Amino acid sequence: MNIIKRLTAVTSLMVLMGILTPTTIVLARTSSTNDSHIIKKDHPGTESHAVGFASNSLLTHHTDNINTLFGSRLLHQGDSGPFVATLQDELRVLGYYDGQVNGSFDKRTTDAVQSFQSRQHIGENSIAGPGTKTALYNLYRHSDEAKAYLKKAKVIREQEKEAKKAKAQKAAKAKAEQAARKKVKTAREERKSKTSSGKTGHRTPAVEELAYHPEQKKQDSSPRPSGQSSLTVVATGYTLKGITATGMDLGKNSGARVIAVDPRLIPLGSKVLIPGYGVYTAADTGGKIKGKRIDIHFETNQEAINFGRRSMKITIID
Repeated sequence: MNIIKRLTAVTSLMVLMGILTPTTIVLARTSSTNDSHIIKKDHPGTESHAVGFASNSLLTHHTDNINTLFGSRLLHQGDSGPFVATLQDELRVLGYYDGQVNGSFDKRTTDAVQSFQSRQHIGENSIAGPGTKTALYNLYRHSDEAKAYLKKAKVIREQEKEAKKAKAQKAAKAKAEQAARKKVKTAREERKSKTSSGKTGHRTPAVEELAYHPEQKKQDSSPRPSGQSSLTVVATGYTLKGITATGMDLGKNSGARVIAVDPRLIPLGSKVLIPGYGVYTAADTGGKIKGKRIDIHFETNQEAINFGRRSMKITIID
């Protein structure tokens, strides 16, 4: 469960990419132009403040990002799923929640939400509504942990850019080699044609023999991705109440972020970034999961059915 506890926040990685800019912070439930918001620390008596300026236009701008992280509906005790897991993780980073990030809106999560709302002066009575979500979004995205994920995302983008450049160079070289082979073939056919026409009495002029010599492969000095790569796969959903191929008990932890993979393509134990869902662990296999196929574990069968079958580009982090 330590994997879930440390990595659930990556759900916000794709949202934070390109968003964490020096813009003004939008804070929920504020009517004044300068409000002070409190972030709890590990030691009693120590607090830090985040100052922001409320703006209706900025709130509208961030609505889609907030819904991507927390969903569009209200979250309350008894709910479960990835949106609850994101809520728990962000409350944990800000110092309000010290429980397990398991995607279950239990009593401890309710107390954490209530404590956060009390300090931020949000009157949503332990229900994570628009005001709570907006305040969490703006405070969390300026935390050290969020900035660390953004830095890592930048590295991944740079590596993907270099990989794309290398692919283009490889394609250009292949095209040049194909053109050279075609030139050799054409020259030979012309020589053969002229030789067979010798019956006209004219001497066939000598044709220079062309030979194709591929370039010596040069050492590629461009930087290589350090353990990260992208892959387009077909993804489906499943539920499991038993033990995975690596020994993980999903019956005891139904909210675990696990995917089933073909170990020949994605090694077991790998961390895989799934767009819109966050980081999952390759911890299971399946009889029909062969090649570029993955199966994403969901807490309920209905969630798996709703996910359906999709083609998506995933990133193998390590």
